[in-house]
Amino acid sequence: MGALSMKQQRARMKALWPGFAERRIDFEQKSVRWVGQCRPQFMPYTLDVRYQLGGFPEVRVLKPELVRLPGNAEGSLPHVYPPADDPTLCLFDPAENQWNSSMFIAETTLPWAYDWIVCYEMWLMTGRWTGGGRHGPARQIGVIS
Repeated sequence: MGALSMKQQRARMKALWPGFAERRIDFEQKSVRWVGQCRPQFMPYTLDVRYQLGGFPEVRVLKPELVRLPGNAEGSLPHVYPPADDPTLCLFDPAENQWNSSMFIAETTLPWAYDWIVCYEMWLMTGRWTGGGRHGPARQIGVIS
């Protein structure tokens, strides 16, 4: 299957995640941004999902502010990409082709973000990241403002 169009990505998000509103669509840059709330376990989170055609989807937690545990063996905030003041959640490994532009963000990225939050909440309680994955050098990601 080839790359999905912005129209296809937007339609699937609207169908599967109606609580995630489109905040910005840039047809010239072929980018879109959705913001919505989720509550995978203990508390609600506001997520910011950004995607530019040809790139990787990016997810950030807008609220509440993510807690850091300085001195934690897995890092003060594991499984995120820099910068520290605006981290992007590490949801998949681009080097392992775990996500590509033929996949729907609504069917992959959003469920993975829910899983990340569940692991994050467990990490806050136990100090151990249970979500698996690996961390190497930060990938280059395109940022949509």
